[in-house]
Amino acid sequence: MFKSDFLKSSKSKVKNSLVGPRRSTTLSPRLPEKRLYQNGKNQLWVSSSKQNSNVMGNKESSIISKSGPSSEPKSSNNNLENLLRNAIRIAYRIPIADLYVYRDEIIPLIDKIIGKRESMITIKIDRNKIFEEATGRFVGKVKQLAKISSPVHEKPVITFNDTDILDVDGSGFRREYYSVYFRKCIANLFEGQGRQMLPKKDCTKKDELKALGIAIVECVLNGDCGFPYLHRGIYKAIIGCDSDEIDQHCNLNDIPDGEVRMVVQQLNDANTDEEITEIRASDIASFINYVGWPVGKSVTMTNRHVLLQYILRWFIIDHRQNEIDQLRQGLSYMGFLDAIKSNDWFEPLFVYSEQYSITARYMKDKLNPVLEKLEAKTEKEINCVKFAKACIDSLDDTQARLLFAFITNLNDPPLEEESMEVIFNTHNPDRLLPESYTCLNRLLLPLGNKDINHFRESFFKAIMEQ
Repeated sequence: MFKSDFLKSSKSKVKNSLVGPRRSTTLSPRLPEKRLYQNGKNQLWVSSSKQNSNVMGNKESSIISKSGPSSEPKSSNNNLENLLRNAIRIAYRIPIADLYVYRDEIIPLIDKIIGKRESMITIKIDRNKIFEEATGRFVGKVKQLAKISSPVHEKPVITFNDTDILDVDGSGFRREYYSVYFRKCIANLFEGQGRQMLPKKDCTKKDELKALGIAIVECVLNGDCGFPYLHRGIYKAIIGCDSDEIDQHCNLNDIPDGEVRMVVQQLNDANTDEEITEIRASDIASFINYVGWPVGKSVTMTNRHVLLQYILRWFIIDHRQNEIDQLRQGLSYMGFLDAIKSNDWFEPLFVYSEQYSITARYMKDKLNPVLEKLEAKTEKEINCVKFAKACIDSLDDTQARLLFAFITNLNDPPLEEESMEVIFNTHNPDRLLPESYTCLNRLLLPLGNKDINHFRESFFKAIMEQ
């Protein structure tokens, strides 16, 4: 794909990401009696006590742990090795942002999942119908699962109908295929803000979410990008965490329905039992009848926080249980779900973390060696290399992510290490703005700028306004 100054991808794809707190790989202690949720200037209290957890059907354990057999204490060498590895990472503060460390850890896990069950296939795709053709392919895999107990992992080589016969998929076409499909799935099947996406209710008629789960597995196993758009509570529900751990990640602003948020805020702001009764009797608060609140039980100043917890949990998680189950079934493909349940290294592939993202240091390490090897023959080319190196050396992390997206058309780093090319734009020597050929991760440097100031202005204009 050729990408010039103002390309298809919007700035919001990179900038519109929500970053949660640094996650711990150890078991977390239960939170205090009440948790505080922020909503603008107001504070919303929701209880997390044992007593209220029992009302919600939560476990009484004093620590938060994953439910199901995968989280039971085991004495296997693999589990011990994972615990030691995580402990070392914490002790020495190895950041997930160090993609080299992250890839070194996760690639062997992926290879283990694939084993010897892999085949290379060639797919010809109409570029204008990527979503439709990908949906058909992955829904077909859903139907195959009912017949095949041990599926074979497919590594597609993609050709597009509008590419030259000599163009070869060096993984760029394949990543475009997944990327377009994922973006369409987000638009059609999800709701929410930024990267805190929730599956829409009633998207279950054509196995779309199962198909998406299978597509995510295939994409990850091929060393491409994950799907770091899920709300953390949804991800925790998918991997079988208990209610307490899921509830930690349910916040008022995550509820998509504005009227529901308004009622919750009114309940939180009420000063008397009478105000609460009046709010509950209003038409827009009728949803309280189906969030699981016991029939006939009154709501008062002393127990309203329990009701608020019911509401948050219902609209963010329980309301979407069928959709969560579909995603879970799709992610079970190739035994992938069992792997992500037992290893925290997979979480950044589903829940966005700034700690697993492109940094300025990463882009400098990638591009500066390429610039140094670039053969500059004319004065214009020699100056162009100097100007480009100065721009790359001055990148901050946000600019680095935008430059990475400009060159690769990806918002997130793939699991398999990518190479980048830099060449002079000799076909259009008067051009001022840089260009890129994203399928080859190739950056074309402009030769038309007369000095460093003009080059810098053009360079950052192109990546910031893409």
